[in-house]
Amino acid sequence: MDLEKKREVVETINKYEMMSDDIQKNYPVIEKAIKNFNKTQSQFMDNMLTVSHPTPLRNARQILAEVVKSKMALDEAYFNIKKKKVEIKRKRRTLEVSVDELDNELLEIEINELTSQCRTTTGYIEGAVRKVSAYINQYNNILKFFSKEEFTEEDFEKEEERYHIMTMFEQALCAARSHGGIIDEGNQIYAHQIGINGTMAQREVYLYLSMEGQFLTEGKEITHEMTINWLKEMADKYVGSAISYANKKGMVLLDKNSLHFKE
Repeated sequence: MDLEKKREVVETINKYEMMSDDIQKNYPVIEKAIKNFNKTQSQFMDNMLTVSHPTPLRNARQILAEVVKSKMALDEAYFNIKKKKVEIKRKRRTLEVSVDELDNELLEIEINELTSQCRTTTGYIEGAVRKVSAYINQYNNILKFFSKEEFTEEDFEKEEERYHIMTMFEQALCAARSHGGIIDEGNQIYAHQIGINGTMAQREVYLYLSMEGQFLTEGKEITHEMTINWLKEMADKYVGSAISYANKKGMVLLDKNSLHFKE
């Protein structure tokens, strides 16, 4: 290797050593900041995108599902850490009696590796705990909204028809906005499945879009609240359609004999 190449190699090594020193110096601050983000997503995303249903009880149901999923992940992480800590103790015990220098060096590396893994996993556990805590508080907020201490399976089932009516019209409206006011085939099928005539659903969407068009012509503001209120009106108007359709199929929409009961 000629002198010029040797100089380049030395300069490169020095640069990386400087970067490495800089990382080590600043990492404690970064590590502290990371704890703020040891979650899969923000509370905003949890509350507005994951829990995004048009009815409160369906949101409560989604919250419970997310809590169960997070609890399962927490349990798995907790027991993984417990196992790693036992493995660390086992390796330290082996290290105390081992006389082979290379074996001891390898054991120390493995202990440090397991310790690092425990520390990293602990950070994610803390983030998951905060996520579950936020979800539980939101669930309690929904309980408070209804002035109830708990929800029953019957409560969830009774709200399902309103949920599906509102969801169908919400999706139909979004589809119509991008298809010249026409409801797409999927939501026409959805409307039929829950006992609502597709032509009537199209008419309701057309009337709402016409109202928005009139607002724009008059220079008035169109708000998100207007859409939510319209969805509630659709639920009020068409609730019972699914019950009637189920009866025509020789079925009942809610079998109370098959609900969860309190001991």
